Amino acid sequence: MKKNTLFYGDCLEVMRKWDDNSVDLIYLDPPFNSKANYNTLFGTQSNGGDKNDLAQLTAFTDTWEWDGDAEKRVDLINSAIAHPAHRAIRAFKEIYPDGSGMLSYLSYMAERIAAMHRLLKCTGSIYLHCDPTASHYLKIIMDEVFGKGNFRNEIIWHYQTGGASKRHYAKKHDAILFYSKTDHYTFNPQNVMMERAEKSLERAKNPKGARIDASDTTKLPVNVWVDIQALNPMAKERLGYPTQKPLALLKRIVMASSNEGDLVLDPFCGCGTTIEAAHSLKRDWIGIDISAYAIEVVRRERMKDLDIELAGVPKDLKGATDFAERNPFDFEKWAVTRIPGFAPNTVQRGDGGIDGRALIYGAAKEEHLCIAQVKGGKPNIDSLRAFFGMIAGGKAAIGVFITLEKWDTSSVRKCIAQAGTLHVGAKEYSRLIMYTIDEHFQGILPNMPALAHPRTGQAFHEAVPSQPSLLNQ
Repeated sequence: MKKNTLFYGDCLEVMRKWDDNSVDLIYLDPPFNSKANYNTLFGTQSNGGDKNDLAQLTAFTDTWEWDGDAEKRVDLINSAIAHPAHRAIRAFKEIYPDGSGMLSYLSYMAERIAAMHRLLKCTGSIYLHCDPTASHYLKIIMDEVFGKGNFRNEIIWHYQTGGASKRHYAKKHDAILFYSKTDHYTFNPQNVMMERAEKSLERAKNPKGARIDASDTTKLPVNVWVDIQALNPMAKERLGYPTQKPLALLKRIVMASSNEGDLVLDPFCGCGTTIEAAHSLKRDWIGIDISAYAIEVVRRERMKDLDIELAGVPKDLKGATDFAERNPFDFEKWAVTRIPGFAPNTVQRGDGGIDGRALIYGAAKEEHLCIAQVKGGKPNIDSLRAFFGMIAGGKAAIGVFITLEKWDTSSVRKCIAQAGTLHVGAKEYSRLIMYTIDEHFQGILPNMPALAHPRTGQAFHEAVPSQPSLLNQ
């Protein structure tokens, strides 16, 4: 466990390596099992993006299915009588005897909640952010793992953004389950006092029966939070990451349940709001995320002024080679995000050979899409020719073929020559670009036009190889 570090990987595998009783505060905003895919749309109206654009990709999927892995998880917890969530999962198995997406999700969360309980100090607290889709089930797991007596609050975060429905009441709140590990836990209500309503202050001016002084403008915090709004599309702090939460929300939690110098953990850190809140309030922090895309958002945007330590990602060519052999799908996502402006495709099979996408900033719609394909093993000319075929067939303006090391043969050079060039402004670029992870570690970026930012559609000037990449240096 190294403080102020971003860990790339499954939080369960990462947390298993750490010592008991080592974390002061945990906040998690995990997938909700909402049956929704959260998409990042490349492009804006200015460069032709729309909802049907080929450049749309899934940032992460919050859809759970009953499969072999889920069955193994449930059977393991169900047969392990000492597992903290044993009784809860056994009960859920009675509700869903034939398995379901919900049971798959709950068993996934049970494993990780149990690991978090082990890490939390006796004076520590945990805040589990969820929505009504599964909050009632998650509370049962939390009661089992942390103990019903250590339940402190169900915080209702009420917000006003979004539309309304004519079929049901508008859904305008999330639940945040607040538990401590023991009865002796850190809580600083004086740090998060709330503003009194104007009506209360007006009543206080009446000397008859006034319970508070008119000058007492704040009150102890309550468990319904209506003063912090969800981020609107124009919010300055918005990074465009799906499900991003406002910084004010995380600052309130960090101030209330930790002290300066404490260690704050976010095992599903996403775009890093918890990390920024902890850092700004002089707490140490650790963030974990299974998405290479999320890690890049934190490193390149959220905390771009800090030299953040990364763990779980390759630091040299040998590490990248090992990563490709051990986990090829994660390697593909990681490799694609070595080029600023590209975002990975989350489809693991049947993706047509496309592992990542980007848009050329300001180009016409018919010539703005860039695609990438990653080969973690030994590349072959047939795969390159198939990739070249997509470019020649008009599916992309530019294609980047990513390999571990340099691959230069007469057949490769012939494909590059046949692909031709693309003019963007006064400059000319190859339509088929060979790029290596070895070049990445040398700080070299491919020669490409300026790309659109994957979330805002604005120019992502880092994509122009004017300076070496700083990753892992």
